[in-house]
Amino acid sequence: MPAFTRTDALLAIMALIWGVNLVVLKAALDVFEPLAFNAVRFTLASLAMIGVAMALGHGLPAKRYWGRIVLYGTIGNSIYQLGFIEGLAKTRAGNAALILAANPVVTATISHWLGHERLHWREWSGLLVSGLGVGVIVLGSGQDVTFGASRLGDLMVFAATVCWAIYSIGCQPLIAELGAVPTAAWTLATGSVLMLFLSVPDVTTQHWAGLGPAAWGAVLYASFLALVVAYLFWARGVRDVGPIRAAQYSNATPVFAFLAAWALLREVPTWWQLAGGMSVFAGMYLTRAAAARATTVGPPE
Repeated sequence: MPAFTRTDALLAIMALIWGVNLVVLKAALDVFEPLAFNAVRFTLASLAMIGVAMALGHGLPAKRYWGRIVLYGTIGNSIYQLGFIEGLAKTRAGNAALILAANPVVTATISHWLGHERLHWREWSGLLVSGLGVGVIVLGSGQDVTFGASRLGDLMVFAATVCWAIYSIGCQPLIAELGAVPTAAWTLATGSVLMLFLSVPDVTTQHWAGLGPAAWGAVLYASFLALVVAYLFWARGVRDVGPIRAAQYSNATPVFAFLAAWALLREVPTWWQLAGGMSVFAGMYLTRAAAARATTVGPPE
């Protein structure tokens, strides 16, 4: 069994940050226009991320890297965020959660198809068990799930899931060549450009004067923790353990979300949610054990 490394710990913290962020977003979007909220937080996060890269001695990347930086930054930030936010507005929250749970499987499928990472059937089993756990969490929470009534929204969320998978796989060579911090910083910054342009209508109609300290606190959390810190941990995870294993930690996000709602909002989780959380971690364990066996016994089948 592979040791639980510092990178695994950072990826677990990433999932925790994103889980709490779901609770933060739930409150923030009651007073923010969605794209206006994203415009502010991506601007702050981009500036902070570039500052971190510069402080660590990373200058501007060479010209030969900018084509891929812009491409994957646009796919993984602009298109992903637009598909997620607009898709969520057109479909049910339960639908979106179930579709997003497919992210590790989508990432594994694309990576396997491209020949980047060959998976053993036990690893596929672990991914599916983990995804099933997310499904149990969503259905056990009482969220309404109705596929077919909001096809456009469902398709937009699924497209966002594919975009994140492409971003994770495509950034792996960049991270190897440039480093985790510069890749995260410059793909975030370039990906924010299109989003800011498309956010202008929401920014101009947002009632900024009515926002209180709690709303701006949500902006700070969603900017500096959910984007800057979590993206840096994600980039290190892609570098150290690959996009598939890093993606699987995203399925722990809803587990941390209902635990955060329990602690912060007094929303007591159901037994189904607890069982789903156990399934998520069981799937992650199964994938790690299969990876260890493939390493010690021989190549994947």
